[in-house]
Amino acid sequence: MATTAQQVLLRVAAGVAVAASVWTVADMMYGDPPSGRGNETSRGRSETGVPEQGGACPASGVRITAGPVDAAMGLRAMSLTLHNCGTRTYRVEGYPGLGLLDEDGKPVTGVTVTRGSGGIATMPGFDDPPREVALRPGESATAGLVWRNTVAGAGAPTNVPSVTVRATPGAEPVTVRPDGGLDLGTTGRLGVGPWHTE
Repeated sequence: MATTAQQVLLRVAAGVAVAASVWTVADMMYGDPPSGRGNETSRGRSETGVPEQGGACPASGVRITAGPVDAAMGLRAMSLTLHNCGTRTYRVEGYPGLGLLDEDGKPVTGVTVTRGSGGIATMPGFDDPPREVALRPGESATAGLVWRNTVAGAGAPTNVPSVTVRATPGAEPVTVRPDGGLDLGTTGRLGVGPWHTE
C-alpha cells in the first residue's frame, strides 16, 4: 500500500508546477470576466504588492492555491490548483508562470526551472506535452512541481517561502505561500509539469 507521500508523488507524476523568475506559458482564452469585482481578494496584497488569493472570486474568474509540500526520502512534491470560480469556461494550455521570492519578497536567483521532471526524478506522465484544458465553472486543473532538498558542497541552501503564480502570460500574478516553503537545498533545480485535469 502506497504511503501518503508516494500517493502525492504519483498524482504529481500523472501530470500535477513552478518557475524561478516569471516565464511564459501557452496562450489561454477566457470569455468576458464577471463585472463589478476588484483585482484584489479579501486577503489583500502581500508585502511585495502582489495580491494574495482567497475569499471572493477574483475578477479574473479563477483562483490559484498551493497544496501541501510532501516529502519522501529527500524528494519533494507539491501541486498548484487552478479553480474556475467564475461564470464562463476558462481555457489554458501550457505551464504556470512563477516567480520565486525570498523572505524579503525579493526574487530568488540561482535556481534552474525546467518544464517536466528535468532529471530530478523518474515520474511517469510528468514529461507529457501540455494540452489545452477547458474548465467549466466550478472545475479545476492542477500543475505539479518536484525538487530535491539535497544539501551538498559549499553554498547555503535555498529556501523559497513565497511564490507568485501567473495562470497565463498576461494574467496578474498572485502570491501563494506553500506550507513549509520550497526547500531546494543546494541543488538549484525545480521541475514543473503542465496544467492538466484528472
